[in-house]
Amino acid sequence: MKVTKEEARSFLVKYHNLTGSDSLRGVDGALEYMKKVRCIQYDPLNIIGRNTDLVLQARVVDYKPEMLTQLLYQDRLLIDGWDKMMSIYPTEDWAYFHFVREQKGIEAVSILKHRESQEALRFTEVVLDSLAKNGPMEPKQIPLGAAGKSSWGHRNLSSATLDYLYHIGKVGVYTKKNVNKVYDLIENLLPNDTLCQPAAFKTEDDFMKWYVYRRLGSVGMLWNRNGGGWLATLMPNKTTRRQILDEYIDEGLVQAVEVEGISEPFYIRSCDKHYFDSKYTKAVRFIAPLDNILWERDMLSKVFDFNYTWEVYVPADKRKYGYYVIPVLYGNRFIARFEPEKSKTHFQIKNWWWEEDVSVSDKIIDLILKEMKRLSVCFDKKDGVHKSTEPIIKKALKSKQ
Repeated sequence: MKVTKEEARSFLVKYHNLTGSDSLRGVDGALEYMKKVRCIQYDPLNIIGRNTDLVLQARVVDYKPEMLTQLLYQDRLLIDGWDKMMSIYPTEDWAYFHFVREQKGIEAVSILKHRESQEALRFTEVVLDSLAKNGPMEPKQIPLGAAGKSSWGHRNLSSATLDYLYHIGKVGVYTKKNVNKVYDLIENLLPNDTLCQPAAFKTEDDFMKWYVYRRLGSVGMLWNRNGGGWLATLMPNKTTRRQILDEYIDEGLVQAVEVEGISEPFYIRSCDKHYFDSKYTKAVRFIAPLDNILWERDMLSKVFDFNYTWEVYVPADKRKYGYYVIPVLYGNRFIARFEPEKSKTHFQIKNWWWEEDVSVSDKIIDLILKEMKRLSVCFDKKDGVHKSTEPIIKKALKSKQ
């Protein structure tokens, strides 16, 4: 199958419901999107909203962060776990990640030893007994003393022990207080049919074949280059992925896609091919720094002609843009990026940068301001969009001209 860059961009925008469509609405819409992509990446930073909430806000009409809290900690239809780094995924997938939990446990032991905190492993039964006796607890409620001598990692042994038990799946997140986890025994959080489900895969190879197909659904379209799109514990290497992708093509479950001007082939799930055919209306959407559509940064550069680096971990004097910068999507093109100002009462920006080749109209600016208002409502900014925001956007436009 051969497509243009324009068609490839439109496919991804439609696949991720970044078109202003009202097909996803409220808590049911958030769950529907999660069941489609199976994973969104979690990060605790909160400037205008956490990454998970920004991802869903861009796709789901009337979304509020309380909806994700409900799905995670009340309905238990979603769960915190390791997938694309720290992530959220459907609870029904928990049993499939058995091999990942085993590997994360091995890694956790190695890290504890490196940080001279391996004493935490002696207290696993103590911590499990405390949870069994007392119910959900924060690490600080289980006094076990200080952890190790390293300046990195957990300060307390209880925190280190609970984190290890979380990695291997003995405990889960009962709820969060801000970013702090409250833990409980996993059997108190998940239904018996999930916990007692027979091993989904007999071997790691079986798991990895499943994982490749699942990751295609998380991004929508991927090439087989190593990069953020394939980043995960136990994700197979490039050679093995190619073998798996070829098997899926032979089975009719995956289709190769050639994009004009790009030598590397891309892959989509065959069931998603219809997104190349459907029409859509252009909308403005703000894209979270760790949004699924941004996972594969090199692909983003090739297909969208947009270069993006999340500069949170870049020293301030070496940043090109800013600490926490949000890309702006209009239709199937990235037209700008901005750095938001942290505020509890209103939505405000520090800076705005237009892409060089963008032709800006009053309509586009109106759509941008409308989307800012929608975002401010999502995150309860009672004073709405700050009056300084539009002048900053227009000033950036004048400097561009």
